[in-house]
Formats: sequence, structure tokens, C-alpha cells
Amino acid sequence: MVSSAKPRINYEADERPQADSRSTTTRVLSGAFTQISQSQISQIKESFTMLDNDRDSIVSSADLEQMLTSLGQYPSSQTISDMMARMPSPLQFPSYLTAMSSILCQFSSKEELLNAFSAFDDDDNGQADIQELRDALIEVGVSAADIDKCFKPYVKFSLGKERLLYQDLVETLIV
Repeated sequence: MVSSAKPRINYEADERPQADSRSTTTRVLSGAFTQISQSQISQIKESFTMLDNDRDSIVSSADLEQMLTSLGQYPSSQTISDMMARMPSPLQFPSYLTAMSSILCQFSSKEELLNAFSAFDDDDNGQADIQELRDALIEVGVSAADIDKCFKPYVKFSLGKERLLYQDLVETLIV
């Protein structure tokens, strides 16, 4: 099915336009939000509301800085400026929804994630051999520290081995 939606800019960090050249940003369909669930749209709305600290329906640099500070981050002015430069200005909910939807549409589906993890599940019991999974992820460039941090809440020790409860992990990832 061909969409008739107007293309919009994908505001990814590594694809900002250069000051002395034509824009190199990737274009995405503004209807990307139609490909995500109502629950995800509600969560995006909630995150926008949390970011819009002064409740003026626009996320400003000050709003972003205040949110990051409340999370224990202390970004420099340059970091805030760089983050804001990646988004449309003014950053209102419709453009925020479009940007976030285009990012969410790139994630794998629940079925794809379960199938990927099941390759490390010899017993078909929803538990993957974490050492095999860790080795495979390290081979493709993921750090051991990142792996451990991500999987820690979903690891249990069973029959002398660490096992990843990947079905629980996928349920957490896919809302």
C-alpha cells in the first residue's frame, strides 16, 4: 500500500544538515505514527508532557535541561543545543510524535525478537544460554558491560548456568 503522506525529516543525531552544504537528512513519512500502537502513542504523549515542564505545549531548551537534571544528568549548554538542533523548532507534539514514531517503527516486532532469542534456547523453555548470547553479541561489537547491564534483571542461575529469561525481556521491551 502506497502512502500519500507528506515526507518529513528524520531527526537522527548523525544526519544533521551541514552549514555549508545542502541538507543530508533522511526523509520519513509523517504517517509513521499510524504504524505504532495506540498504547505507544499514549506513551509518546506522556513523555512529551513530562518534557514540557512549563506546560506551554513546546519543549524548549530549558525544558530539556530541567528534565535531564531531574534524572541526575548535568548536560552542558552545548549538549542541550546539539540535542535541540536535531529536532524541529518549535518542538510541539505533532513533530515530536512524528520523530518518535519514525524511530519506533525501526524496532523489531515482538515475534522477530522472540525468534532471534530462541536461537539461543536449546530447550525451548523461554530461557537462553546467556554465555552463548553474550559471545555472539560481543562478536558483533556490543560491550560485555552493556550486555550485563541490559540483561541483569532477566538472568537467573539454573542447572549450573546463567540463563536469560528472554520472554520477560521482550515483554518489557514491547509495550
